[in-house]
Order: sequence, then structure tokens, then C-alpha cells
Amino acid sequence: MHSDFQKPKFMRSSGGEKIWLAQQGIGCAILLALVGSWPVSATRMQERATATSTEALWNQASVAQQAKEYERAASLYRQILAIQPNLTEAEVNLGLMLQLEGNLSDAIDSFQRVLLHHPDLFVPNFLAGMDYLKLDNPGRALPYLERATKEKPDQVEARVGLANSYLQLEKFSQALDQFTRATELDGKFADAWYGLGATYLSIEKQIEGDLRQASSPFRTVLLGESYLQQGQTQKAIATLGTAVAAQPRVPCAQSILGFALLRSSRFDDAARQFQADWNSHTQEGCLLAALGMTALYARKGETEDALRELRHAADVDSMFVQANGDWYWGDIVKAGLSAQAHDILNGEHARGASSIRPSSAVELMRKGHYSDCSAALLKLSAPANMENLRLDSLCSFYIGRDDWVLIATQKLLEHSPRDPEALYWRLQSMERTGLAALTRGTELNPESASIHALMGDMLRAKDDLSEATSEYRKAIVVKPDFIAAHLGLARVLYSDHKDDDAEHEVQYVLKASPNDPEANYLMGEILVNHMALSQSFPFLQRALNVSPEELPYVHADLSTVYEDRGDLEQAIAEMKLAVPVDVDGSYHYRLGHLYMKSGDRAAAANALNQAAKLRRTSDAASLFQK
Repeated sequence: MHSDFQKPKFMRSSGGEKIWLAQQGIGCAILLALVGSWPVSATRMQERATATSTEALWNQASVAQQAKEYERAASLYRQILAIQPNLTEAEVNLGLMLQLEGNLSDAIDSFQRVLLHHPDLFVPNFLAGMDYLKLDNPGRALPYLERATKEKPDQVEARVGLANSYLQLEKFSQALDQFTRATELDGKFADAWYGLGATYLSIEKQIEGDLRQASSPFRTVLLGESYLQQGQTQKAIATLGTAVAAQPRVPCAQSILGFALLRSSRFDDAARQFQADWNSHTQEGCLLAALGMTALYARKGETEDALRELRHAADVDSMFVQANGDWYWGDIVKAGLSAQAHDILNGEHARGASSIRPSSAVELMRKGHYSDCSAALLKLSAPANMENLRLDSLCSFYIGRDDWVLIATQKLLEHSPRDPEALYWRLQSMERTGLAALTRGTELNPESASIHALMGDMLRAKDDLSEATSEYRKAIVVKPDFIAAHLGLARVLYSDHKDDDAEHEVQYVLKASPNDPEANYLMGEILVNHMALSQSFPFLQRALNVSPEELPYVHADLSTVYEDRGDLEQAIAEMKLAVPVDVDGSYHYRLGHLYMKSGDRAAAANALNQAAKLRRTSDAASLFQK
């Protein structure tokens, strides 16, 4: 039985279409500080001073508010408003008390009464917008937060709320602008960094969808890297093995295959891939191969050779070596070479480009001088052409200049929206930039529920089920009603074959949000796997609103249900909607089986032939696993 939650993940990190700041809310101290700064006119003060009963009620309400007796404070503010219906400060404070006691709908009503007379006031716009976010209604929140931000452009909490509205509405460009501005206003505001990271990862997911539609070696290499990061080394080897000889050539694909082989301790095979990707005689190719040889020698305990290769790579381009430490640094540390490696990386290096004097940026790239390649392209006065933009994307990526990659790929995609090479570099830079932002947020607030949930997403995408479970549970400890964390935990428990525990978490989500498509899908999937097919049907029907990339798997489960009912026509219709994502022939085989049962032998033969072809394609790279 197919399980979406066990299928290979094309995305290397799933984090993010929501940062869930809305569910976290805004701190009581911040709210009280905002209302505490509410401008009270001298006239209003005089009115209160002359109205003894109102003044007494106001004092009692203030005492209750300070004691966090929000229900009592709300009652007192209502009494004040019964005496002075137009007292704006009392109406705002009533809304705040209702908000703090969890009565968000009535709180919004209070803020809206104020805004009828004072539509541009910051506090009621801000609080109404944040309440709508908590109610999972970013569309209604948006105009309030836009007005609040216009009124106080430097108020970082309002800007983060506005950015989060854009993010949840999938207006990623606007979200990116607002989160970026928030980090510039306050570099220590963790929620702004979380939001920025989540936005980058959401854009990454969107780009990934575009790339998935391209039949290209760039897509295949990215899938192989995904398997490698998930720890599925043999799948990585098989996938990358089909791409290294394909056209167009993907830069450094052989080196990436070499690292996959190295993970399997196939040292000779790995060395052949690295040596094929970097010609030691002409000093041309992909410099990542030199880092591959560094890691290989370190693993074999040949320390002098490892340091020699590292020094050679640093002499060619030290910025490249430092930007790509994830590929080799773990092996350096395990070999006990970190001190010597630090000395190499921090030392002076000959600038090979100045002595070689290549004639063009292309030649610089071929000789591994990515930093000089990127610098040469920046100096060009002529308008960038497609070739130079591709070159800039490659060279800038390998020296860690993701900002330059994003600029270059954006220009490429404006000309050709689904260009596989541009999408390849852009997706990886988006992921790297997003993870950097999340890391910054973690440093500022390591106990955030949001960051634990996002880390759980990323660990789940890498198949690190134990650590992902731990992160989701940490998020739930911090915020017990955090729906996204419960759903993430349910998914990882299901992937870990802990169906009963997974079902418990899904039930929690469905109780809070009965129509959540992901939760309905997971519940339907669990029931299908337990052969409770009739019970699964209503859940799978509600799951038809899942994201487009998940929808084929819902149709596959519905096909099973319809087959059990004896409705072969509908079972076939559902299975035909699932076969576009078939990677190993299993879905076409099921379709062929259904056609056989229905008596359509010609259609069955076609489906089974396609299943056989996909199975052969899936097994074609098995030579790389021997």
C-alpha cells in the first residue's frame, strides 16, 4: 500500500508555507505596552476626573487588568461604556481584555466599533488584524495590518503580522519584502527571522513544483541530492547515476555522485567520479571534486593527502572552499584534522587567476576560480545575456553568494519561466537562505514552538524520524494547542509505523479543525492501510482539497475504496488520476489489474506494459549499486 508519508521527498525541506506566528499570538506584555501608550487627551482626563463613578470604575478596571483578572476587567470596562458610550480608550481596553481571555470574536467587535469613528488608529487596527490571524483568516487580517503598518511603519510586531498575512495568502513576494524589512528594523526579533526563513522555504517549494514539470537532468540531480540528504544513499547513487551522462550536463553532477558513493564506503568508485570531474593535468573541471578527494582521503586515514587536496582547493578559490564546508568538514573532524584545516582556510592563498590570466569568465569558471568568475561578470558594462546569467548563477552559488544567485535566476526566469537550470540554482539558494534565517531565529529564541515545528519538518524530510519526533514534541510542550506541531508529529509517527500514536495526534487535529485536508488525508490513509475502507471514505473525500502535489495519492487511496465497493469504473477513473506520479510502475500495475477485472484486456495490456517500462527504468541504475 502506498503511503505518502513514506514516499521519497523531492523537497529537501518541507518547512514552511505557514510560520504559524498567528497561532503563537502576541505577548501580553507587548499588548499592554501598546495600550499603555494609548494617547489620552486632556479633555478625556478631565471628563473622567469630573465623573466620580466613572473614575472609580476605571481605577477598579486598571487594578483588575494589572492582576490579570481579564474577565472582571472586561465587565468594568463595559460598565464604563454604559455611562460614556463614546469613550474610545475604554472600548479599546475592553477589546484587549476580551482578547487576553481568549474571546477573539467579541474583541474584534470592540476594535471595529472604535474603527468606525477612527479608521486609521494604530492599536485597534493592529489588534484586530492579529486576532483575525489567530482565527486563521489572513484575508480579513490583511487590511487591518496594512493600515496599522502605514500608521506606524517602524512598529516591528505589526509588520511581522502583515508579512505573516501575506505568507499565509501565498503572496510570497510581499511576505519576503515585509519580513526582510522587519529584520532590518529589529535584527533581534526572532519571529521576523522565522517568518523570513519560512517564506524562503515556501518559495523553494513553489519552485520545486515548477522544476518537477521539467524532464531534465537538473531535476534528476536535485532528486538525487534529496535522497542523499535523507540518508537514502543507494537511491541517491541510482538516481545520480542516470544523470551524470545526460544532456545538458549538470555542473558538478559527477562530484555529487562521488560523495554518494563515498557515503557507501565505495572509495574506488568515488575516486573515479571525482577524478573524472576535475582534470589534475589541465586543472579544469568542477572544484567540488577536490573537496571530494579531501573527504575521501580523510575517511581512509591518509591525512597528508587530505590536507594537500584541501590546500590545493583553497589556493584555487578559498571562498569556494569555505562556502562548501558541508560536503567535507565532517570527515575532516572525524580524522582529527580540524586544527590543520583551520590553518589552511585562514592562511594566505595564491590567487591563481591573476597568474593564469584566463581570457573570460567562462574560462575562470572552468578552472575553478568561481570568485573571480563572479567578480568578472559584475564588472561587465554590457547588459547581461542568458549565457552570462547562467554563468553568474553557477559561480555565485558556489561561493555562497545566494543574493547574487537570486538576482541572476530571476532575470533568467523572466525570459524563460520554467528554465530547469535557473530553477535548479534558484531552489538551492532559496533553501540555503531560508535555513540561514531560521538558524538566526533559533539563536535569538531557541525555545520557540515555531522553530521546533519547522525543524521537525526539515528533519522529517530527511527521514530522521527520531529527531523529528523530538522536535515536534518540544513544540507541543511549549504550546500544547499548536495544531501544526500535532499534525507534523502525526505524520512522522505514521512514517515510523506507529499508527495508533499517529491516529491519536490526527484525532486531536481533526477535533480542532475538522476540514483540514492534510489531517483528513492522513486519517484516510491510516484507515486504508488497516483495510477499514468504508470508514476511510469520508476522510478521503475531505482530503481532495490537499495541495496539488499530494492529490494523486488521495486518488490512489480512493481507487482502493471504490474497488472494494465493486465500482470498477470509478476505481479506474481515480487510478488514472494517480498514475502521473508513478515512479516504479506500481500504480500502472494496479491500473492494469483494474482493467483486467473490468474485462478491458487491451487497456490492461497497455497499462501493464507501461508498468514494466517504469520498473526497468527504476532498476536501470542498479549497476551503480553493485
